[in-house]
Parts: sequence; C-alpha cells; structure tokens
Amino acid sequence: MEKKIGVYLCECGPNIAENVDIDRMLEAVSSIEDVEVAEKHRLLCSEDGKEFLRQSIKEHSLTHVVVAACSPKQHELTFMNVCEEAGVSPYLFQLANIREQCAWITPNKEEATEKALRYTRAAISRVRYHDPLEKKEIECSPDVLVVGGGIAGIRAAQSVAVAGRKAYLVEKGSSLGGKVKEFEKLFPHMNSASDVIEQETRNLLAKGNIEVFTESEVEEILGFLGNFQVKVKTKAEDEERELSVGAIVLATGFELLNPEELLRYGYRKSDAVYTSLEFERMNASGEIVLKNGKPPSSVAIIHCVGRGEKGYCSRACCLYSLKFARYLKSRIPGVKVTHFCSDLCIPGKSSQSFYEETKEMGVDFVRATDIEVAGNGEGVTVKYETQPGAGDSLAVDMVILAPAMEPSSDAGTFAEMLNIPLGEGGFFAEEHEKLAPISTPTEGIFIAGCAQGPKNVTDSVVQAEAAAGKILSTLVLGRRLELEAKVSHISESFCTGCQTCISVCPYGAITLDEMRKISVVNEVLCHGCGNCVAACPSGAASVRHFTFTQVYQELAEVLR
Repeated sequence: MEKKIGVYLCECGPNIAENVDIDRMLEAVSSIEDVEVAEKHRLLCSEDGKEFLRQSIKEHSLTHVVVAACSPKQHELTFMNVCEEAGVSPYLFQLANIREQCAWITPNKEEATEKALRYTRAAISRVRYHDPLEKKEIECSPDVLVVGGGIAGIRAAQSVAVAGRKAYLVEKGSSLGGKVKEFEKLFPHMNSASDVIEQETRNLLAKGNIEVFTESEVEEILGFLGNFQVKVKTKAEDEERELSVGAIVLATGFELLNPEELLRYGYRKSDAVYTSLEFERMNASGEIVLKNGKPPSSVAIIHCVGRGEKGYCSRACCLYSLKFARYLKSRIPGVKVTHFCSDLCIPGKSSQSFYEETKEMGVDFVRATDIEVAGNGEGVTVKYETQPGAGDSLAVDMVILAPAMEPSSDAGTFAEMLNIPLGEGGFFAEEHEKLAPISTPTEGIFIAGCAQGPKNVTDSVVQAEAAAGKILSTLVLGRRLELEAKVSHISESFCTGCQTCISVCPYGAITLDEMRKISVVNEVLCHGCGNCVAACPSGAASVRHFTFTQVYQELAEVLR
C-alpha cells in the first residue's frame, strides 16, 4: 500500500515557537520520502486545531500521521481520536515530543531546532512500520462484589447499586457495621455512631438490587475486569454460591495492634490498662468504671502505641483520643485527663476546632517519649521523658492505649488471590498514591477505607464513593468493554517455556500452556507494560506497536 504521511507541527502558542524554528522544520520534513503534506498550527490541541487536523487528513487522503507537539502523556490520545474520526487508524499515528524534550530544556534555538528535527524525522521513520492494530471488545458484567461490611463497604455497595446493576456485599461477621458499630460517637461532630450505622444499613437493605451475605467468606476469585467468577461460602447455611461480577471492591477494614507485644505499656499485666476499642465498648455500655466498680479519678491516654514499630502514623488515633477525653469529662465531671503524645495529628479546620474545644475542658497534654506503664498497687504509674534525660512520672487510676491500626488478617490472602501487591505496613497498595488511590495494579480490583491504609470514617466513605464512581464510569451499562490493543505477544517458535515472563508480569496475564510447554498471553489482562519483553532470554516476547523494527527505526534516525 502506498504510504501518504502527513506531518503537523504545533507551535503550542509561544511554548514551542519561541525556541524552535518551525518554518525551518517544515522545509526539512517536506522533502522526506512518503511525506504528502507538512503544515503548522498555532495550537493543535484546541478545538480549532483538531478540526484543522481532521480536515487536512481527509483532504490529502493520508494513510499515516505524525504530530510534533507536546508530551504523549498529555495529548497522544487526543490526536489518536482525531485520526480515527478522520478515517485513519489511531495506531498509524506517532507523536514527537518537541516541547518538554526540546523547546523547554534546550536554551539555544539552533540546537533546540536541530533536536526537534531529529525527533520528528524519527517519528516519520517509525510510523512507516506501524500496523493498524485491531480494537477488540468483550461483553462484561455490570455487577459488583464488595468484600467487607463496614462503613466503607456499605457505602460502596449503595453507590454502585444503581438501576440495572446488582451489588453483592460479603461480610465475614454476623452483622454489618464493622468497627464503627462498636463506637458510641463519631468525631468531630460527636454524632451517634449507632444511628449512622442503622441509617446506612436501612438505606442498603431498602435497595432491591443489593444482596448481603453475612457470616460468609470469599473462597475463590478468577477472571478479569468485566468478567470475574467468584465463589462465596456461607458458614451458617454451609452452602457455596457462584457469582459473576465485573468489578470488585475490597473494603476489608483494619485490626488494632495487640499491645501485649509491647511489654513497656503493661497491657494484660494491670487491670487498669485498656485498649482504645475496649474503652469504646466500656463507654458504650453506659458507664466508665474500674475493676473495683468505681469510676477513675485520673486517666492517662497514651497516643501512638506501636507507631515506631510499625513505621507509620494511623492518622485517626489522635482525634479519637480527644473524643475519649470528652467521654470522660461527660460521664465523670471531676476526672483529670492527661494525654501523652510525641506529636498530634489533627489535620483540617474542623479537627483543629475539635482539639481546641477539648483542651478548654481542662484536658492536659504532655509531649513525651520513652513512655512506660507500671503497676503501683491500686493504680498505675506512667513514666516518661519530656526531653532526653529529663524523666518524670504520673500516677493515675486508668490508662487508655491508642494502638496502631493494622491491615485486616485476610489482606494477605486476597493479595495472593487477586495478584495485587501489599504496600506500606501490609495494606493493599494503590496503583498510584495521587492519581489512582482507589485502583490497584490489577484492573477491576478497587480498594476503599482502611483496606488501603489507616483513615477515619469520613475519609473511608469518600474513598468508597470514589471507587464506586470509577466502576460506574468504567463498566457502563449496555456498553462492551474495549481492550488494550498494544499488548504482548509470544512467538511459539522461539519460546522455550522457561517461564521468566510469568514471574515478571505484574498483571498475571501470562500462563504456561502445559500441553505445548510455551507461555501464552491473556490479552484481556495484558497492559502492554513490556516487562516480559525485557526479561525474555530467547527473544520470544514482543509488544505490539513497540516491535524491534519500530523502535530500531526510531532510534536509528535520532542517532543518525
């Protein structure tokens, strides 16, 4: 087929035009073999620029398109869509970055122009060898599995269960609500936790398209985005259900560090030392009393228990410790409350106000390190240092420990089952901390709430709704799922069956064909990252659209 390549240079306002000689580039590329037309435009990514490009492609009946402009990350998809609208395969297009890689970093205009010209020639040389890859689509299930019936799981299930879409909520406990159902109040507004959970549960059960499994566990998950097959075992009825879903939300919550592991805090050695959750339950029972049945006259609240050992801040502990001071002052007006902390984590305006108001109730704060708790007969003594070598102590009737938040005990099981990594502290690792905090490297698997890391109730709900929003925009009702075309391919004749590619694939997209003893790529799971290509010792692996010939032609022109 005769090749007719169109080359379009974007001035990007002054960003490129001020430091690159566009007219010189046009003159140089116009004479290159197969170049049918070479034109410039003030701003190709603008609506006017896209229409100009679209009409020019049609007018010259182009077969291939090269655009020299900005970063592919910013506008490659923009120009690919324009090519498709103009009747040219989006894979017969190549973008040369002459802004970030030339105009912005090379101060000498002549040198910047020469470099930009090399990059544009390289793009022309490469695009000749592009193939019009075929886009593939598959049918997908719009339904969603939510694992974990805490506040994040409840809200995620509610949010995804819109008309025409079903949500399955699986909770291993006997009831919904997670840790929140054990609280009396929620900071900073001190609203009733039980009222919140009851209302959220009512809203959940009122929806006819949500099926709830309590005392149940997920035994197996197979498949990929749009087509997961799930086995759920119900303990009470001892039966197994098979579900078909398109996406999964892991809202498996958290556990608290067992302070018994940290001997210096005296937990289990003294009846007067409680964990935060134990104190929550005591307060929710209606009274705060010691083992002797009397209310404490003095209480120490110790922050950051286990933070040094875990290596991270649990974020919510400082604020719920302030809530405990309010519990105490409300039920025992004359009680003396002392907080021991090395730092205070109170982000946001409402949290700061919550702290200031709590402090005005007569609550003391001691900045301390090297804290130890020891029994002293009737009560306990808190020993601490305010600065190196400056030790002090305080006798109190009760000590409340705020232990670090840990991942749920089944986090490792799900990580292995779904081929998703565990990050800091053993929590599920997000795909990107800023750009994709609720996604995982395995497409179709999302994380919400404390499954992703320590956080408060408000942040857990926000993250659950974000995960639901991502699912609703990805698995659109009535629309087939478009797969990535630039995927890996393994040559049967070159593959030796060494399985190196399987070990380096982060998406679990490659398996061994036991009969033929060769590796096979599941194109539905493959993201075209190229790990297998770099690792393959026999050269059997390649990535479509990044073949050896294509990359060689591009590099040869740059280095010529």
